[in-house]
Amino acid sequence: MNTPSHLILNLAVLRRPVSPVMTWPILMGAVIPDAALFVFYAWARWQGLPEQTIWSTAYYSQPWQDIFAVGNSIPLGLGAIALGYTLKRHWLGFVGASMVLHHLGDLPLHHDDAHRHFWPFSSVRFISPVSYWDVDHFGRLGATLELVLVLVATAYLLPRLRFRVSQGILSTAVVLLVLGYLLLVRPLG
Repeated sequence: MNTPSHLILNLAVLRRPVSPVMTWPILMGAVIPDAALFVFYAWARWQGLPEQTIWSTAYYSQPWQDIFAVGNSIPLGLGAIALGYTLKRHWLGFVGASMVLHHLGDLPLHHDDAHRHFWPFSSVRFISPVSYWDVDHFGRLGATLELVLVLVATAYLLPRLRFRVSQGILSTAVVLLVLGYLLLVRPLG
């Protein structure tokens, strides 16, 4: 799943009108699993690697896969929930819950690029038959499902957001996701 999709879906599932103060922890938890990917991409571009090499070779290199495993660990997300509950730091519990929700969204939509979601206890990767981007593994279907979920989540969230700025940011993000779908995914299939 794309990171903006995780942000929108996690907000729709975890944020409640009575606790909008948890919006930032939810957003943080939705981004943490992909944070190393942004660092990796910046590093790869700084190294002058071409896009093909970045995504076909460098992404799969062992040092980076080990780093990606940390942010994509369901046990670490569950640990954050438990720690937040134990210490009565609700924000930490929401960060952990949002991380776990991100991982659960990734599990059915990653094929060749599947993460080690059970690190540090296991290096097993769940190889889904469906990808969110790879047309050789039903990428069009994966991207369409993701987009439909995002549109439903947006319809749920928009009337619940109190500030026009928040509504505008959400609307802009969804328009960009739809344009990305129409421009990138549709021509591939």
